[in-house]
Amino acid sequence: MNVRLKRLLDEIEKTEERIAQWQEHLRNLNLRKKQIEDAEIIKTIRSMKLDSRRLSEVLEEIQRGKISLPCLELDDENTEINEETEQTEISGIPEEPEAVKEEKHSENEN
Repeated sequence: MNVRLKRLLDEIEKTEERIAQWQEHLRNLNLRKKQIEDAEIIKTIRSMKLDSRRLSEVLEEIQRGKISLPCLELDDENTEINEETEQTEISGIPEEPEAVKEEKHSENEN
């Protein structure tokens, strides 16, 4: 087989593998984002300190669209994520694909 063609086919295969790894990484990031959003929703609802009956009523009204929630502008203090909380909430989810870590490591060596 032509050497250039073999190299090209090898490069295509490696690229397809990297794409698959990045897609998995993206799925993991989206999962982490949803977990953090869910935790924020729970924290907000619990901070309302409602009894069970009133909490149930409020949640039903939100689901039916009877309660509108104004958009609030949050300052930087309220939008920061506590890293310790984030790590405990999302433990077990890889930060990035192994190939990416290896690629970064090899780039740093060069």
